[in-house]
Amino acid sequence: MKKRLRKKKYYGEFAESGRQLVVTRNRKDGFDEFFYAFIEEAIEANACYCGGGGKEDKMSVVVELGRRSEDPDKRLNKITAWLDERPDVKTWKIGEEFDVWHGDYKDITQNIG
Repeated sequence: MKKRLRKKKYYGEFAESGRQLVVTRNRKDGFDEFFYAFIEEAIEANACYCGGGGKEDKMSVVVELGRRSEDPDKRLNKITAWLDERPDVKTWKIGEEFDVWHGDYKDITQNIG
């Protein structure tokens, strides 16, 4: 496949990786403020995208971390460091890496009590 088509279809060196992130907070109030801060300070600040949501004390999102050449592990480490600094985050769990355009997504919320 030609490079132009690989780029257009997100194959090969243009594949984008993602991971599911499940966060449990230690309080049920102030979810909107937490979610907006998460999007702005953890996701957008690291040039990532995410989709998902939550309510009260639980949040589940899929984070698009970029291409393999853009060091997605470094971006993920910055996001998890932000979560570690938050006093209202009880626990968080990261799912397996997958191709956000063509990969198999494995939901990890069934494994969390």
